[in-house]
Amino acid sequence: MKLFILCALSCCVVSVRALGLLGPGQWLVLNILECEDPEQYPMVFDAYRRKLNRTHDCFTGTFDSPYEVNSSYAIAVDVYKKMDGGFKFYQTIMDDCVCTFLMQHAKENIQRILSMSGVDPPDCPVKPGFYSVENFVMDYTELPLNGVYGTYEVVVFLTLDGRKMSCIKGHLLFENSDDDDEDDD
Repeated sequence: MKLFILCALSCCVVSVRALGLLGPGQWLVLNILECEDPEQYPMVFDAYRRKLNRTHDCFTGTFDSPYEVNSSYAIAVDVYKKMDGGFKFYQTIMDDCVCTFLMQHAKENIQRILSMSGVDPPDCPVKPGFYSVENFVMDYTELPLNGVYGTYEVVVFLTLDGRKMSCIKGHLLFENSDDDDEDDD
């Protein structure tokens, strides 16, 4: 039975890839937004994106926390995919340890952000306090190279014992990396 399920899933992945919905690409942060009712969260993120120059975006942001961020914190990312004129729920990504999750998926970016904000060493735990970063240039090449093409809204929660402690929202685009090559002709 497990072999049958594995074969069926493999066929689905091949079909999705053949339709041009899944494959190699590049991520881009389109926008960073405030979550609804941000005052309900005891830890406050504030960030925005702007053009640094013709080819690079940069991010400026602050993080204010009365608590130490350590391996006790979990992360939950609600992902909504743009389709049929709006964003529809797509999936939730969760990890029991925000520190491990961030280091696994964006280690160099996270270490550079922490260094720029004065966290020494640039790793968890992060002591309570106010942190700020200016003109951080994201290395998009560090992010996953394969995915489902489309525009997404993500709502990221930092949680402790099931309680939402912080929230930030963003719009992301995953586009076919071959599309860039066609523009260069």
